[in-house]
Amino acid sequence: MARHGLSRPEGVPHLQDPIPHNRWSRHLITGNLRLSLQTPAGQFVSPATGRLTLTSKGPQELIAQEASRIQGVPVIPGSGIKGAVRSLYELLSFSCDPLGGNRCKPGSCCDACTLFGALGRAGRAGFGDAKPAGPEFVRVEVQEVPIPWPPQKPEGDVSLYDFQEAKQFDRDRKVFVTQPKELSREVFSGRFETRMTFWNATREELGRLLLSMGIGEGDTTRFLLRLGGVKYDGKGAVEVQPRELTLVAGASRKNYDEPACRKECSDWIAAAKSAPWASTFWPKLEEVATLLRGPF
Repeated sequence: MARHGLSRPEGVPHLQDPIPHNRWSRHLITGNLRLSLQTPAGQFVSPATGRLTLTSKGPQELIAQEASRIQGVPVIPGSGIKGAVRSLYELLSFSCDPLGGNRCKPGSCCDACTLFGALGRAGRAGFGDAKPAGPEFVRVEVQEVPIPWPPQKPEGDVSLYDFQEAKQFDRDRKVFVTQPKELSREVFSGRFETRMTFWNATREELGRLLLSMGIGEGDTTRFLLRLGGVKYDGKGAVEVQPRELTLVAGASRKNYDEPACRKECSDWIAAAKSAPWASTFWPKLEEVATLLRGPF
């Protein structure tokens, strides 16, 4: 099966008065982090728009599901990146189920809602649209992919996808079968860049954010983030890497090149690992990484 369900460790959400995002705190961290998103060999992303377009594949023309663009430039929408990272952050914390009946309120939020936002309250972390690192860095093509199976939520709080070809259980024959590749989709492969912006974040929160993107500490916690609409077929994987950091303190700014940026990120991850959070959730992080690690 391509889809898996993982559950949080037992416990209840720790509700708190959210840290404000609309005024700067000298004791917390505000800035932005430039990130690269690289599709490994054999992987591609397909952030679909829901529209159909006429495309060419060799000498043929065919109708395919259109992938996302802004002014003709391929993009991975920032909202999709944020949603993918938030889902993992929710799994790796005592957080509420935003799609269930037990939601947070503006003045009383769980770990995920105080960072990413809740109904009636803006969050303190967000992502811009990921754009090609340069004109030559992203390839657009059409791929045949399976028609998605009917939705079926597995056991567990959060649905994740592994790197296996999607299969469905045929109850009559008592075997798993592969869906024929009948759906044409535009897909992107190559290197994109985006910026994560954060306001009044703690070092531990930033470390947990990085860990939720697959920027882990060694092989046991590194993995490929899954984006777009072909995750069910073992695709949609990107390797996320920090490239450049800007921190803001009042009216001043401090820029960090890639080596210094990586050092700061490593320190944030260390802060998360040394926090009480890690004693409960580090084993769950390793479980996520085992499922999503991919071909590093």
